Amino acid sequence: MKKAIAVMLLLILAISSAGFEVSADYDDRSEDHEHDKRFRNSLIVDGVDVSSYQDDDTDWEAAKASGIDFAIMRISVTLNRSGNIEYDKSFREHYNNARRAGMMCGAYVFSQALDAEEGEREAEFAISRLRELGIGPGDLMLPIYMDYEFFNKGGSRLSGLTEKDAVAAAQAFCRTVQSYGYDAGIYANSYFFSNYLNNGRDLPDNTDLWIAQYSDSINSECNYTKWQYSSSEKLDDTDSGSAGRVDINYWYIDKETEESAVNICGNTYVDYSGDPVLPEFRIHYKGKHLVKGVDYIVGGIRNIEIGSEAYAYIKGIGDYEGYALVPVNIKDSQYDKINLPSKVITGTNLKNTGYLVYSDTGRTTIGKIPEGTTVGELLSDIEISSDDYYTGVIDSQGNRLTEKEKVDFSNMIGVFNCEDDTLIGTIDIETETEKGINHLRHK
Repeated sequence: MKKAIAVMLLLILAISSAGFEVSADYDDRSEDHEHDKRFRNSLIVDGVDVSSYQDDDTDWEAAKASGIDFAIMRISVTLNRSGNIEYDKSFREHYNNARRAGMMCGAYVFSQALDAEEGEREAEFAISRLRELGIGPGDLMLPIYMDYEFFNKGGSRLSGLTEKDAVAAAQAFCRTVQSYGYDAGIYANSYFFSNYLNNGRDLPDNTDLWIAQYSDSINSECNYTKWQYSSSEKLDDTDSGSAGRVDINYWYIDKETEESAVNICGNTYVDYSGDPVLPEFRIHYKGKHLVKGVDYIVGGIRNIEIGSEAYAYIKGIGDYEGYALVPVNIKDSQYDKINLPSKVITGTNLKNTGYLVYSDTGRTTIGKIPEGTTVGELLSDIEISSDDYYTGVIDSQGNRLTEKEKVDFSNMIGVFNCEDDTLIGTIDIETETEKGINHLRHK
């Protein structure tokens, strides 16, 4: 997406045959710009947007390693003169390769819609293409955006566009996208948002706003969550002409805490592999086990290097909405769990404790443990012991916790042999309030 001026059109022509190159070293780009005070408690995530102007041979693995965690690809383009819609020839390759590299993906439509009917037509065209490729709502971590902008100052099809028609086109686009279960968004520069879209105030609920302004800071009444701050960012250190230049963006994810009835559990310590890594989560809502790919999907942020500030981004889909942001710890090695049959805890007086036992995921889990419960309190409550074995609490590295330490959901109950103290099995632990930012909710 480019600014609607002739100079930028020349730049488009200049980079039309180039992919973008990146250094494999992580680069924190968030310090390069001044961020609005509303984002003081936000996680700032780096991403790019691409189209057929960037070749299919883009090195997405290197991009991910350098700190690029999301990519938004052009899926279709409305032609300026005729108004006909065409597929972007590179979308499939960009999407498949970016997903394979661990990117969180979204899509965008280059729009020249004159009214609500054309906005709806553009959305239907994009949805049809996504469904043809087998890309459903559970495959996109980010929305489908309407890229709304003038083609250029002199000859844009939108030259006579009114604010009323622009808002109606954007509304129709977003409602159509949402009717198929996808998230919807609008991309525009700050001038277009202000003068044609009333800064997004009249758009449907849950419409994501993505603003373009190429400067060191941004001042806008638009309630945006993404900022495209450059269309010619060079992500490598080589002097190779136009190669390496790409649109680049910030994504602001709110880190405010919020009470949620959706319970997230899992060991957040994962093994370092050199590739993107993510924990396996067990997620419950009022006793129901949520299914990955049906009720939620998971993406990763900075989830490659040991010691990085890594996160899992859990997005609700289907009957669920919102997101959770869970810190992830990448370590050299993990302690292998030993699954313990649920019969070991049969007869435990769980009714008086209020704890629950889950066995629906193939592992035995004791859940609904209040936040702040100590190891000693937990072991005393459940009283799992016999002449043959006793219990303790271990962390994900296999280290024993003391009785005064507090239990969290990266811990396990270890069941040990009384004769030689060897570990004979583990029981997963679920606490009622989990680490991270949980905004997941049932619709």
